[in-house]
Amino acid sequence: MDPCRHGRATKTGATRAESGTGDLATGYGVASPADSHGRHQFLWTLILIALFVIWSNSFHSIAYLRRTIGAWDLLLARFVPVGAFAVLWCLLSEPRHNLRLLIENPVRIVVMGILIVPGYNLFLNWGQGQIPAGTASLLIATNPFFTYVLALAIRQERHRLRKTIGLLLSFTGVYLLVRSQGRAMGPGYELHALSVLAAPACWAVATVVGKPLVTRESPLRVTYLSLAVGSVAFLAVGPFSPGFRRSIDTFTPSDWVAIAHLALLCTVVGFGIWYAALRRLPASSVAAFVLLNPPLAIAFGPVWGTDEPSGSVIGYGAWILAGVIVSTWGIRDVVTRVVDAGFRRKSP
Repeated sequence: MDPCRHGRATKTGATRAESGTGDLATGYGVASPADSHGRHQFLWTLILIALFVIWSNSFHSIAYLRRTIGAWDLLLARFVPVGAFAVLWCLLSEPRHNLRLLIENPVRIVVMGILIVPGYNLFLNWGQGQIPAGTASLLIATNPFFTYVLALAIRQERHRLRKTIGLLLSFTGVYLLVRSQGRAMGPGYELHALSVLAAPACWAVATVVGKPLVTRESPLRVTYLSLAVGSVAFLAVGPFSPGFRRSIDTFTPSDWVAIAHLALLCTVVGFGIWYAALRRLPASSVAAFVLLNPPLAIAFGPVWGTDEPSGSVIGYGAWILAGVIVSTWGIRDVVTRVVDAGFRRKSP
């Protein structure tokens, strides 16, 4: 029996009350379940905001590094350390289970690894050789639409009018944004924009291919295993690539900080935080935070000196994000889910 129910405070509760760590509003120095739940959600809301500050700045790290190195060398510099970590993780965290998962699903995991690592990142790295970081973040935000179209094609999802309207709205914004910037950026801009758009298409295919796995396995396990498979070749190629070695020999301390940001914070730490949040908060609430990516990327442009916000990026960016909201959640739903993620704490 709980002595608190009979008007007697526990020793732990009394100690917490005396030290000021308890919730005295309950009368026993013990926080109510509702209040603890609210604090838990608020804490993870702050963690997710910090995560998207990290992820939104990845576009600026890429833009900064592309000034001095090529798309391929940037891929090696980022995924040699990521590959080493992912392989080590797979060897230390239930290795037999990881091996069995790979043996039973070789095609899915290999395809995911190729699409997530060289596919997504080569397209993005090369495209950002000319596409500004803020614009790239907006193009990457179209990922839900590629996933929707692919899911329709293989009948994983039914057609929905709201999603189709959102898709058309968002891609109209993408077309107008690329067209308006293309006049100022010169020839080849549209090709680079298509390259950036190919990155979320790769991720969407990987998402659809991996869906049967993540429904029965830990998404973090599937992701790290795919990263290991997709990066393992770079562990052998990277150290012996003359171009790559020349590139890293000229790295400045700022270049190494940018690489560490991409490899460690964005990939290794970022994926860990993302899936930890998914275990603790509703998936729909966590997913709503992806809308922070483009605005944060645009806001941080002047800090890096890689991108200055323009009227076309802000205006068409709002258009594109409106399409994402309409297609994925609906305006009322996204506000409710963000609030439920922690901005409004439940009362006891």
